[in-house]
Amino acid sequence: MISFEFHSPQYLWFLLLLPLALYLQKKFYRTATVKFSHLEFLKKATGQRLKCDKLLKILRFFALISVIIALARPQYILRSSETSSNGIDIMLAIDISSSMMGLDFQERKEQKLTTRLDIAKQLTKEFIQSRPNDRMGMCAFAGSPYLVSPVTLNHEWLIENLERLHINLVEDGTAIGNTIAMCANRLKNSEAKTKIIVLLTDGSNTAGSIAPLIATETASVLNIRIYTIGIGKQGVVNFAYPDEHGNVVTDPFGQPVILQATASIDEPLLKKIAEITHGQFFRAENKKQLAEIYHTIDQLEKSDVKIKQYAIARDFFLWFIGLALFLLLLEYLLCNTKFQRIP
Repeated sequence: MISFEFHSPQYLWFLLLLPLALYLQKKFYRTATVKFSHLEFLKKATGQRLKCDKLLKILRFFALISVIIALARPQYILRSSETSSNGIDIMLAIDISSSMMGLDFQERKEQKLTTRLDIAKQLTKEFIQSRPNDRMGMCAFAGSPYLVSPVTLNHEWLIENLERLHINLVEDGTAIGNTIAMCANRLKNSEAKTKIIVLLTDGSNTAGSIAPLIATETASVLNIRIYTIGIGKQGVVNFAYPDEHGNVVTDPFGQPVILQATASIDEPLLKKIAEITHGQFFRAENKKQLAEIYHTIDQLEKSDVKIKQYAIARDFFLWFIGLALFLLLLEYLLCNTKFQRIP
């Protein structure tokens, strides 16, 4: 990053004295005079003479400004920084099955329908933004896992892909085992000191070819820690009905189609996954609780970041000195040639 600074800015105060100097010059300075019996022949030259005097004063004025700026030593600063971290690689696994259309996270003051997935995406985005120095990847899952992004430091690109997630992106279901296997596979070759998976779901394992605990054991062998988050209320819950693009279906009167279904979360399984990998299990039944969970994980997994800053200064006051000399020389030449005074 390049910035412009003055090494000795106190000299710039002299600029405030210039108007006073102009005033004193105008009030007390008198030029030599010569008496003439007739002034008719000078009338034509009067306008030209005034313009010439004004030009010379302007040249002298700007030369003085250039000298003052040169005294303040203008310079541009080239700053750079070097960031080093102990290394934390994170894979975020987000459930996008149809049950994530649950409306139990809807707040009363909100007029727009807000689903579990809406809240999960919003808080996941905030979690990503809170950890700019960690490499993160993302996996969305329903009946099968879908790689949204490998681990990367390009968090803007990661967030763009997060916002594109919707229900019915893949076949419905909840493939927890396959998802853990995919995330572990993406972290297995990582050289990071710490590797974690944050798995967010609102259901039970109902799909996939890999048993969740087998995938968990594999992750544990690879020294991957898993934090599991079960979201949503148990029992009968209102659900929005999604179309093929994940949008809420409305009736002929424009009202959203709301269904009721029984929600069930396999808490024992999620607890066991966290226990095997020395992670933690969390439970969230509303937006506030989920926000607190992400904050807790953020505090548990802190990056040791060291930042070294460098600054290179380049003076360019000589340019202003050169400009001042040029203006004074130009004034001198004009005074002694084209604008020469008599007497």
